[in-house]
Amino acid sequence: MKSNSNLFIYFMCHFLFLGAGFARIADFCKTDMFIAAFLGFLLGSGILYILCKLRFNKNLNDILKKNNVINILFRFLYVAFILFNITILFVILSSFLFSYFLPFTPAIIACFPFLLLAWYLGSKNMKEIYHVAFVLFIVSLVIIFIKTLLLSNEFDIRNILPILDTGKMNIFKGSLLYAVLSISPCFVLIDEDISFKESFKYYLIGNITNMIIIITITLILGNMVNVYSYPEYTILRRIKFFRFIENIENFICINWFFDLFIALSIFINKLKSGLKSKNNFIAFGISFLVLFGVYKIFANNYYNTMILYNYYPWVLVVFVVILIVVIGILKIFYIKNSTNWCAIFALFFL
Repeated sequence: MKSNSNLFIYFMCHFLFLGAGFARIADFCKTDMFIAAFLGFLLGSGILYILCKLRFNKNLNDILKKNNVINILFRFLYVAFILFNITILFVILSSFLFSYFLPFTPAIIACFPFLLLAWYLGSKNMKEIYHVAFVLFIVSLVIIFIKTLLLSNEFDIRNILPILDTGKMNIFKGSLLYAVLSISPCFVLIDEDISFKESFKYYLIGNITNMIIIITITLILGNMVNVYSYPEYTILRRIKFFRFIENIENFICINWFFDLFIALSIFINKLKSGLKSKNNFIAFGISFLVLFGVYKIFANNYYNTMILYNYYPWVLVVFVVILIVVIGILKIFYIKNSTNWCAIFALFFL
């Protein structure tokens, strides 16, 4: 029986690219973004394989139940990872709303309805979240197709040339950043029954849509691609219907909010799981405190926001490496009659 949780990989590999995600990769690679994205996808696929092999099973859960020290250590790490992702998500959301939608509305007020809806869905079980996510997944694909079609008359193949002009090292840095942004949030699903075959399918779809967006941005903006904080939103403003219907970018960027909504719902659901609490209000209260912290520290503070944008990918790398090491050690040394070669390889590689 296929696990519903594989679908969530699509949303997890998308949400960090809103705003600073594409812009940061463009800072490194400019018109070579599509090459960095492809290489990053290959690297991310390998990490996804490790994630699927290191995911929880009955033996690991039994170890955590029997050893309080390991249990507390792992849950602290897991909850900290979730809270850090929620922080990034709220900074991304509040920055975008402030820039284009609600410039005079405090971030905590602008984001609160979003948190409320995500908490309501996140308080359900993963199967119910899946049903909503599947509908939004289909709608998102349709919207991306329509956006690309409507922008196709703006394409200029000369904007993507010359290829490899930014240098191999910059492409390498961009590919590492792409891999981090696309795969690290997926580790929140480490306690789900995900298979590599099914999860890779959704990871592939997510990366194909990312690649379509990157190529579209590059074909339209060319060398100006790294100038804008929200390059995709910038090109959406060029869409017009029959010369009299325009300014529809606010409507057709709704798939971004779908990605953030499903991601936040899953984070809230997993926060409750990590805290071993059945009280939905505890997860809501902690999430609200994170939102309040974002409002006090990052709202309307360009300096603090830039610090977070510059360093959060590498903090995510640290979290992922520690998670791989901890679970790899548990798989190798604590489970009897089990030799997990993927865990051995991961630890050796790290």
